[in-house]
Amino acid sequence: MCESVSRSHPRCRALRETYAMSDKTHHTTRKSDAEPLRATRRTALRGAGLAGLLAMGGGSATASQHSPKANTHLAENETDEPVPVMWENYPRAESDTYLARYAELGGFGAFYHLRELVPIDEQNVIQMNRDTLYSAGVFDLTEPVTVTQPDTGDRYQLLIVINQDNYLRGSSTTAGEYTLTQDDVGTRYCLVLVRTLFDPNDPDDVETVHAIQDEITASQESIGTFEIPNWDQDSLEGIREALITVGETMDDSRGVWGDADEVDPVKHFLGTAIAWGGSPETDEFVLWRTPEQNDGETSYTLTVDDVPVDGYWSVTVYNSEWYLEENEYDAYSINNVTAERDDDGSVTIHFGGDHDQPNFLYTPEGWNYTVRLYEPREEILDGSYQFPETQPVE
Repeated sequence: MCESVSRSHPRCRALRETYAMSDKTHHTTRKSDAEPLRATRRTALRGAGLAGLLAMGGGSATASQHSPKANTHLAENETDEPVPVMWENYPRAESDTYLARYAELGGFGAFYHLRELVPIDEQNVIQMNRDTLYSAGVFDLTEPVTVTQPDTGDRYQLLIVINQDNYLRGSSTTAGEYTLTQDDVGTRYCLVLVRTLFDPNDPDDVETVHAIQDEITASQESIGTFEIPNWDQDSLEGIREALITVGETMDDSRGVWGDADEVDPVKHFLGTAIAWGGSPETDEFVLWRTPEQNDGETSYTLTVDDVPVDGYWSVTVYNSEWYLEENEYDAYSINNVTAERDDDGSVTIHFGGDHDQPNFLYTPEGWNYTVRLYEPREEILDGSYQFPETQPVE
């Protein structure tokens, strides 16, 4: 029996404890009541300038509060002289590249909603999940923007605010209205990213979560313009690949994501390459694992029992470049909603081997996997609980 998509202990992350939160839902809160923020594809990005990003889009996605007028605010700066990417400006260049991608998909000054699991040929960010539906909006904070997060009942939803230096300036799992300003966010532009958990195998649940996405909105006097440097993609790629090589040695996300005074500077720098746009471990604790024999031929299993999370847990397989690898089985991830359970209630995940086995995941050559633990309880954070490791099949 699959678990429901609800979370048993919904709670607000207080937008990193520096947002002034509204305790009203969007159904009853007027715009004037909104509280201010106080402070706080592999080949898709490779070699692509902004002109290349302009061509990306389509699929089953929509943009809310988006009109043809909004596109006229996107600056045509791809003809500017390329700006070399160096170590000191790498986080800004990487972040700008990701923001540009979402902006051109229809998410500038409005929310772009992905209505299906991440398409394998349109992975907007490294290490995207296949557990939630994404909603994303890029905002010019020359004018404040008020973002509404809807009431999802017991369904897990995480909203985060990321600035142009890949610092997290806020997060919330609770309905409310939040006003973001440039002074509070720290950069002119920010990305508001919302992940909503759902059951992709249940058409009724898919319809329900689409309606929830439609209620994620933004209001702003003027959406402004999107003007970023024309970052040189060759030098950006070179630094990114070097950092990924080193970043693969990290075991977990502790110190990788958060605000400037919360992260480990070295881990944050590496994490910008290997896992851009994450949340602090109190929101999302992530484990990165590479089996010893990840040749794509050796099979592994992983048995998961009760996991102490109040959000959800999932296991996702990526290729050697940390992107989802297309496969004929459409087998990329397993979570506590989609898993088929053993008689004792545990979940056995099969990495490779017989594709007819329950909870089968395809493993390409050079594969690795990511464990996501959303709203981890104290026993995860203090290390008294250890997520199980894979075992080779004899």
